[in-house]
Amino acid sequence: MKKRFAALLAAVLVTLAAAAGAQGSLPDYAYTGDDPITGAVAEYTATVLAEPFMWKENTVAIPLPIIVQLWWPDPDTVKVTGNFWTLVYEQRDDVLVCIAGGEAPGILTLKKDGETWKMTDAEIAGDGDNYGKDIIRFCGGDKELEEEMFYGTNLDTESAKLLRAEYIRDYVEKNGLKIKAYQDEYWDPVPLYE
Repeated sequence: MKKRFAALLAAVLVTLAAAAGAQGSLPDYAYTGDDPITGAVAEYTATVLAEPFMWKENTVAIPLPIIVQLWWPDPDTVKVTGNFWTLVYEQRDDVLVCIAGGEAPGILTLKKDGETWKMTDAEIAGDGDNYGKDIIRFCGGDKELEEEMFYGTNLDTESAKLLRAEYIRDYVEKNGLKIKAYQDEYWDPVPLYE
């Protein structure tokens, strides 16, 4: 009798521990749109570019790819110029709070693979003095493109805020989460739905 009770108690404790661990975990990001190029860029941003920021458990990296230009060197290759932001969130009550993240301005190269696009190369701006120099180099003398690239380095622009809310809303709705807002640490929450 004691052995059965101990085994039952152990099973209950294991189940409770597993449930407690799963309660705070967030599902991984997956692109929900219908543009295969944007989807490939978003998935790359949320996985490969997110790696340095994924230091805490029970968080999710939601991409914010600010795509500035697409060009096709050939029908099966596309070059994507933009600023590929990765923002990492944890859930606190009904708010996703951004705890880490960063930007990666650059040019991504994708190759067509059937109906999908696969990442084959990424040229990302360096740090320090190389940051601005690389962005200018990526733009190849196109001043309008250069202006758009530097504009994409600022998440406080209205267009960046709208795009950020869209990516977060898509993530929340796809996963059926009860999230009402997102928030940057120490700032006021931003409602996802008005």
